[in-house]
Amino acid sequence: MMKQSLFKVISCALLIFFTSCVKDLDFDQAQNFEISPTFVASLAYTKLEQTTFVSPTGTEITRITDTSNFFVFENSVTDDLVKIDVDFEIDNPFNRRFTVDFRFLDGAGTETFRLRQVAVPENTLNYKYKEEIDLSVNNSILNSKRIEVILELLPSSDGSIININERKVFTFKSAGTFYFKIN
Repeated sequence: MMKQSLFKVISCALLIFFTSCVKDLDFDQAQNFEISPTFVASLAYTKLEQTTFVSPTGTEITRITDTSNFFVFENSVTDDLVKIDVDFEIDNPFNRRFTVDFRFLDGAGTETFRLRQVAVPENTLNYKYKEEIDLSVNNSILNSKRIEVILELLPSSDGSIININERKVFTFKSAGTFYFKIN
C-alpha cells in the first residue's frame, strides 16, 4: 500500500514535469527594461511672525535669508536623475507683497542654479508655484550642497510698516520631486 502511494506521487510529479508548458524565454527583453521611480523631499520650510519683519527700534526688516544644507546629491544615484520639480506653497497674510529667491549653492557658496524669482501678492493664502528643472540642460545643480531662500518684503504703497501687534504668520514650504530613469 505504501509502495502504491509513493508510486502515484512520483508518477504525478513526473507527468506534471514532462507535460508542463514552457515557452521559449526572450532574455533580450530584460535589456529594454526601465523603471522610473520618484522621490519627494522637503527642501525648505519656515514660519515668520509679524515681529520678524520689524526691528526693536521700529525699522522694517526687508530682507531675510535662510540657508540650509542639502544632501540629496551626495551619492551616485544622481547618475539616473533626469528632472526635478520644485513646488512652493506660501501663505502671505500681510497687506504687503513679497518676492522669493530660491538658489542652490555648492560647498563654497557659489550658485549652481537659481529658480525664477517668485512674486507673492499681498493677502494671499495657499499661493502655489512650480518650476521644472531639466537636468539634461541644467546639470550643474548636481554640485549643490546647500539651499538659500531670500525673502524680500516690498515697500508699502502708503509708507506704513507691518503692525507688530497684529498676529500674522508668513509661511513658506518647498518640496522637490526627483524623477529617475533606471535602465
